[in-house]
Amino acid sequence: LKKMEIYMFDKSLQERLTEFTNILSNRGDVVPASQIRAEWAYHTELILEPVGWQGLWKIPRLTCQDFQIHYPTIVAVEVENVDFSELSALVKIVAVQDDIHLPDKYDVPLLELYPTKEQENTALDVVSTAECIDQLRFFYNYLWMPWDTDEDETIDWVANHLETRLRLFFDMKRGDMCKKTCDMIRTLMREGRDIQARIAKLEMEISDDEDGSEKVLDDNRACQLMKLHFRLQQIKTEMEVYENPAMREMLVRNQSLTGNEVEIKRRESRGRQLEAHFVWLGGSLEETIEALKSTQDFLPSNTFTKTSNCLQEALDISDKGDIVIIGKGEHEISGAGNLEEGGTLKGLSKAESIIVCPKETESGPSLLDFSGAEVLLENITVDLRELQAGILIRKGLVKLTNCRIVVDNQSVIKLGVIVLPGARLIAKNTYFTGLGTSVVVHTSAEAVLSDCTFDDCVEGIQLNNKSKLSASNCSFTNCKEYAIRKETEDLNNSEAQIGDVDILQNASEILIQDCRFENNLKGNIVLKPCINMILPVSEYLYDRSSINKRQLQILPLSVTKWIKSKSGFTLSLVMVETKTPAEISSDRQTQFGNARQLDPSDSIFVFKDTLSDYEEPPSDNEVHFRRAISSSIHPGYSK
Repeated sequence: LKKMEIYMFDKSLQERLTEFTNILSNRGDVVPASQIRAEWAYHTELILEPVGWQGLWKIPRLTCQDFQIHYPTIVAVEVENVDFSELSALVKIVAVQDDIHLPDKYDVPLLELYPTKEQENTALDVVSTAECIDQLRFFYNYLWMPWDTDEDETIDWVANHLETRLRLFFDMKRGDMCKKTCDMIRTLMREGRDIQARIAKLEMEISDDEDGSEKVLDDNRACQLMKLHFRLQQIKTEMEVYENPAMREMLVRNQSLTGNEVEIKRRESRGRQLEAHFVWLGGSLEETIEALKSTQDFLPSNTFTKTSNCLQEALDISDKGDIVIIGKGEHEISGAGNLEEGGTLKGLSKAESIIVCPKETESGPSLLDFSGAEVLLENITVDLRELQAGILIRKGLVKLTNCRIVVDNQSVIKLGVIVLPGARLIAKNTYFTGLGTSVVVHTSAEAVLSDCTFDDCVEGIQLNNKSKLSASNCSFTNCKEYAIRKETEDLNNSEAQIGDVDILQNASEILIQDCRFENNLKGNIVLKPCINMILPVSEYLYDRSSINKRQLQILPLSVTKWIKSKSGFTLSLVMVETKTPAEISSDRQTQFGNARQLDPSDSIFVFKDTLSDYEEPPSDNEVHFRRAISSSIHPGYSK
């Protein structure tokens, strides 16, 4: 046995500021934005070991999608060469998860790599290598903005942006800014990255057209490009306001002002009773009257009711416990608004005719994010579209009744409902289709499903170790892998077991009754050894005091055991207890993540809105996150 461990660096604002100043402007020259990458190339070439070190590659979301493998996936690699000018490395894949197919070698951005403590060549300075990559990752994840590349050559990027953006980062980390302001900043950053990617794609398409025989510029794409540049400039201007310390201080002083003061006073005058919000997109007079009448079936006659033609507006002005009633049509939202703490979202007709979907650039990685005592969703369709997750349940109870969780552009990385540790899901007569994994139930979480349908998904249900499931009269059909995947500590070897419901007879925490399994390509139920791995949580998860520059934590990942087999070696991983900072708020925002602070053993999903642990900038617009791997690892082999 040997331990696989990676390095985690705890640094204060002043330490980060000193480091980045030395890296980017130690010669005292003006450093424009166009020179920043070259400065990093110089620094990495000076510090990084160029070849021969082992590490873990956390494969980005879009790369997982290209390879058609589950996200997140972590593989063991050996670095064969570092391209300092590109800030990337050619790696040899030495062990992969499950039965997946990857190339033997792959070019990987340095910030996706995590050097391990144990190295075959003990002469390597792996600590400096790990610290250098940590610096690079922090800079491009949190300090570099998509509009920086267009900045004037006469402007000193370091003098103009470094300290102000670092202070913004730490202000959000400490919770000095209100939730609404933090959400706005994250939304702007995510939208900016999304727009930059779209600009690059359009410019490439236009360039290809110009190289053609006709050389005709598409007016429509040119107009789109112009609008995107305008919007990016607007975002830049707004972000400059938030980056300004004086403006930020003013926002902190006035953060109690939410813009809904009149609404708040009105509710207080009524004793803050629960209210209803009726969302109607329009219809004939008769249809409108009938819709209003139908609410009498479930609303007391004295309920104070407001009407709106915008679901997001209703969610934002609602209060905890309110009921939001929505009529037929397609309703675009950017989040659950105030219902995230509890309440009801109820459709007036069949779920197929009431679609709740994300706005193009304004939604977080999950469409609905709940952390309240109890939430009820009834008669609605949740359409993920381009999002990675439909519903995230952080704590409390979420009930789904007569709902549909769907996605048209099927992808292995798309998740329907994620139930985090301690949370519960109760779903009745709910339909899941087109998803990568329909329901993910984490350790100490519970899902109770009845009369639910899982069809044409990659995987029906993923159960982490010590999670609970009760499923009755459910249907699992046409899964491209397994209907139910369960990780367990009870297997005596590293071999997975594939079978039917009978292989769960010793799992007291799982109850399967009268369920139908049909045409699931890899099998109905699979049991896999309990295998866990954790990458370090993004630094913004914790409040940290000042420490020495080289102070670091070695984060235990797992114990590895190589087992010789006919097909080669299998790398089995067993969880090693991790230590966390002594004082962690259990319900606090994290800068650039808007996530509740969770213990590292809790969950892979520490995200809420933009630039979260599930978005990984800059490669796929995502940041590094932590993940409990729930599957075996096998030797890498060519696709």
